[in-house]
Amino acid sequence: MSVAIQGQRASFHDQAARSFFGPTIDILPCDTFQEVFTSVTDAVATHGVVAIENSLYGSINPVYDLLLHSNCRIVGETYLRVELCLIGLPDARLEQIHEVHSQVFALSECEDFLDKSLPKAQRFEEHDTAASVAMIKKWGDPHKAAIASRQAAELHGMQIIESGIETHHENYTRFVIISTSDKTPKDANKTSLVLTTTADTKPGSLHAALGAFARHDINLTMLQSRPLIGKAWHYLFYVDLLAASTSPHFQQALDALDDLGFDVTILGSYASGRPL
Repeated sequence: MSVAIQGQRASFHDQAARSFFGPTIDILPCDTFQEVFTSVTDAVATHGVVAIENSLYGSINPVYDLLLHSNCRIVGETYLRVELCLIGLPDARLEQIHEVHSQVFALSECEDFLDKSLPKAQRFEEHDTAASVAMIKKWGDPHKAAIASRQAAELHGMQIIESGIETHHENYTRFVIISTSDKTPKDANKTSLVLTTTADTKPGSLHAALGAFARHDINLTMLQSRPLIGKAWHYLFYVDLLAASTSPHFQQALDALDDLGFDVTILGSYASGRPL
């Protein structure tokens, strides 16, 4: 099995993939989310793993857009608690650090630590946390450090200067597993879908749509609106709900949505994950 991820070995995507599939999978590192989707679509990888939501920063909208416009479907999900470390060369000391490199969300999440402990250090955005550690090792400069996972430090033989530097320790990222398979897993109990307004969508229909889910005992866990590109003041509504797409009450809710004038696109039905 080959699994495409955004990032390198020992990145949080790598950890999420191995927590879902097991430690022996073949990882295909990709620089971008688009590259992950292309690898799965072109059958270079059997599956992909992409971050889709963070407990602090909310939804990762580019991933939702890629799901809508590709033939990939969500077939699973997993959650990972994010612990961040300041990583440098084996002989580096905290007071030496003049530059800090990492992915933008990691830098943001460690802002309190950086402001207090390294107020004069420059911050540089990179595309991946683990790749930042590899860069620091390659440069060989004790004045430069990266923010990444403990596993990234171990992989590259680097020093953890400070651990647990994230501002919020209850920081979880939700990752979805994508595939081109259209089969619904037998243990599916969660569905992601998109509601699109049309010319036939009636006034007050979103309120009515939420009521349709409630009437059929379907609990929504996420609802997010996004503008529909090319159609001013029309919107997409991304929805996560606790029901399999094959269940009778879900099908009844779909019929009600059709009557309200919504187009419905199912992004995937899968087994609900749990924070690790």
